[in-house]
Amino acid sequence: MLCSWQLPRPAWIDDIRLGRIGSFAEIARRGGQGEGHIRLLAPLAFVSPRIIAAIVDGTAPPNLTVTGLAKTLPCSWAEQEQSIGLLQ
Repeated sequence: MLCSWQLPRPAWIDDIRLGRIGSFAEIARRGGQGEGHIRLLAPLAFVSPRIIAAIVDGTAPPNLTVTGLAKTLPCSWAEQEQSIGLLQ
C-alpha cells in the first residue's frame, strides 16, 4: 500500500547540495533510520509528478509498490511513466 510511506524530506536534497550532509549514513543517523532504508527511499524524491498524481487520485497501476518503484526508477520522468504504464 503506497499510503504507508513518506517521501524523503526535501531538506535532505538541500543539505546534500549545500554540503551540510555528506552521506546517506549521516542522513540516516540524523533521522533515526537505517542507511539501507534511506538509500532505498532517496530516489523517490525524484518521482515524476504525473506518477505522484496517479497515486493520489487512485489511477496508478494496482501492482505499483514503493519498493518496486524505488528499485527500478529511471532518471527520466518520461521513462518512469512508461515503466509503470502511464505512457503507452
